[in-house]
Amino acid sequence: MRGRVSNGRKERPPNSSSDLLSPVILRSLSNIKITKLITGPSANYAVVLDMFGAAYIFGKPPSPSLATSPDGIISEHAPVKISPSAVGLPKGAKFVLGAAARGHVLLVDDQGGVWGCGNNVVGQIGLPVTMLINQFTRVTGPWSKDPENKIVQVTAGHTFSLFLTSTGQVYAAGSSECGQLGNGKTGERIIKNGKVAFDVESPARLIQGFEKRKIVQIASGNQHSLALDEEGYVYAWGYAGYSRLGLQDQKDRLVPTLVPHFAGNNIAWRAAQILCGPTSSIVVDRQKMFLIAGKFKLTGDGSTGQPYTYFKYIQDIMACKVIKTSCGGCTHFLTTPEGDGVMTVGFGQGCLYGELGLGPDAGKSATKPVKIEPLSGVDVIDVAGGAFFSLFLARPDAALSELDRYPEHIESPTICLACNEEKDDDPMECEKCDSPYHPECLTPPLSEPPEGEWFCPACESQADAGPDDPFEPLSIDGPKPKKKNLPKPPLSVERASTPKSVSSPKPESVRSNGSKGTPTRTPTSKRKADSESVHGM
Repeated sequence: MRGRVSNGRKERPPNSSSDLLSPVILRSLSNIKITKLITGPSANYAVVLDMFGAAYIFGKPPSPSLATSPDGIISEHAPVKISPSAVGLPKGAKFVLGAAARGHVLLVDDQGGVWGCGNNVVGQIGLPVTMLINQFTRVTGPWSKDPENKIVQVTAGHTFSLFLTSTGQVYAAGSSECGQLGNGKTGERIIKNGKVAFDVESPARLIQGFEKRKIVQIASGNQHSLALDEEGYVYAWGYAGYSRLGLQDQKDRLVPTLVPHFAGNNIAWRAAQILCGPTSSIVVDRQKMFLIAGKFKLTGDGSTGQPYTYFKYIQDIMACKVIKTSCGGCTHFLTTPEGDGVMTVGFGQGCLYGELGLGPDAGKSATKPVKIEPLSGVDVIDVAGGAFFSLFLARPDAALSELDRYPEHIESPTICLACNEEKDDDPMECEKCDSPYHPECLTPPLSEPPEGEWFCPACESQADAGPDDPFEPLSIDGPKPKKKNLPKPPLSVERASTPKSVSSPKPESVRSNGSKGTPTRTPTSKRKADSESVHGM
């Protein structure tokens, strides 16, 4: 994890020591098998989904009722777990996708249903207009009339949402202010006291113009959207400030408009992926090359005075074959093959809180794409940029295990929880909670520390828990304890620990599936590398 998750208030100095300048392993979720990261360029919160279909949310959620503190913030050390059954889904259902805007969030289940909560003042969730939807509530629309028509993707902007169905249709809900709904009008009118109002669509309404096309991807920024059809054609609509639509002007489009750059006869130049930043649009073509339009910098080409009026390549990454890409509030990321592994690249200006994760010895911003050196060798499989933070999802390997954990120190015992005795050998420590165990005290006993990551019985049990089982937050309170005075190997990492009551029965011996090739390490020197660990800015 990098940067910070907060409510966006800027009174705190940008140099605050609490900012994370390098990617770190988030302890609280390190034992959870994460499959999906969800946040957005304007979101001050994140949602992650695990392999069992449960959702974990932390940061400043769009609904205060989801928060666990009076200030409306959910600590990253104690994410709130939301099970599908808690919102009314049948047992066995899973959350599989989602979208996060500044004021509302959407989740999609594996049955094609949509659930939303947060600000709904213009019907942007797709539910009847009201100030706030406190809890995740099922969103229905015209697609609900056909049981075979499922929602396969959702996007969320400031005041609107898009819904893509399995039949390739796109529906929109919310405000028509800048043409975001693609319905051909804004409905602008003057109401009392000289205020201006715009048409609102809720429930969602079908976007016209795609009747002969099957849309396979959608993307939304704060006030604009893109759609990609199965033939690789790209359509843009909504607010066109800074030429973010890539149509060579700043005229808002009220209906989906074909982007000429990707409409040629050469199918290699057509699109394979689409993405929207706050004031830009990104397309990865079928050659896996990265193109961008609009404003994505503060100075020079691509800035306010010199936006890219049409989709252009960025010279520094023209040789990169893009695997994944993401946009944050002022960040851009992509992953690309490097030898037998993956390289993570980032760029962006105006990054004040370490969002790029370039490390404490590098600048916080980068005008040109640069390799994120702290992630060298780490197999990043997903990346998601938020308003002031970034998240990375990675497979366990030796490089990942070398990253610091966050927080670095937590309250934990100093002696083996099984035998409650000190021995000559240092006990193994759990990758998440630092609880110590001697290998021989486990059931069955181990002759030596296992390769790769190791979680204590309690943390391993939680990792394999179903979506309806409770989630135990990470305990980080209390003084930073000292380690017992035992010799440490050269690569050891000091960990915090403190005495704690223990139970006598021997716990079962457990370990996570570590990747092959991970070196055997002295237990106290191990860092955690989750099955699919979450890191952020």
